[in-house]
Amino acid sequence: MKIISVLEDIKNIDNLKLCDEIIIPSIYSISYKNCFDKDEIIKIVNDNKDMKFILGIDGIIDEKIIDDVIKFIDELEYLDLDLLFSDMAILYHYQKKNKLNKLIYDASTYLCNKSDIEYYQRLNIRVFVSNELSIDDLKINCRYDNVILQAYGYYPIYYSKRKVLSLYKDYAKIDYDLNKEYEIKEELREEKYKIKEYDSHSVIYNAYKILIFEELNELKPAFIYINTNDIEIIKCFKKGNEEGFEKDLEDKIKSIDERVDKSLMYIRPSILNKDEKN
Repeated sequence: MKIISVLEDIKNIDNLKLCDEIIIPSIYSISYKNCFDKDEIIKIVNDNKDMKFILGIDGIIDEKIIDDVIKFIDELEYLDLDLLFSDMAILYHYQKKNKLNKLIYDASTYLCNKSDIEYYQRLNIRVFVSNELSIDDLKINCRYDNVILQAYGYYPIYYSKRKVLSLYKDYAKIDYDLNKEYEIKEELREEKYKIKEYDSHSVIYNAYKILIFEELNELKPAFIYINTNDIEIIKCFKKGNEEGFEKDLEDKIKSIDERVDKSLMYIRPSILNKDEKN
């Protein structure tokens, strides 16, 4: 399986040379530590020609800026980048260009069953699949060659164009810094979820960083995504990919990062792909 990661900071780029592909978040991405403008993306790609990059355009695009986004994409087309998207306007644009094979669809946790995966496979589009599934469902979904499974790191469970922290600040008459990252807690649950407000939207992240490791020996997705620039964690996944995803390597990741947990695949009932299993 191939390993995909994301560029958080240009100073970390050497750490990512162990990975097969790297997402460069653009100014139209939704939930990364740093986003890069057009000139920065061009410099990154030109300075690292031995690396394969993916352009991140995974925000839901407002109709008022769709022309700006398409222009942004077209001006970078000569770099021959694959493109991560969530908005169907991007799919339509690439369909007109007859370049659907350059696309990666990121539907967060919403792409859950084999019928959806097969549809995008016919279009020659890679897809991120939900990891909040039972092991049985993941076994079925991960057998397709266009599937990307996130195996490590935070992922967004809520994304809205509303500026949630700003709205609450006005409602509660509380003064706080909107540029900082906060945690929210549901009344009847103990977990605290990260929440961050950006210039045009808000994102809530899962309570813990996901970690799927030993299970990869059985799931064997074509691609795994690890949301980190930590070289030691990257080395664990690289070694696992070459020699087997063993428990000692998983334990090492847990010693590096205490805020990791399994997804819900062991406690959530299997409700998808029933025809396949029966």
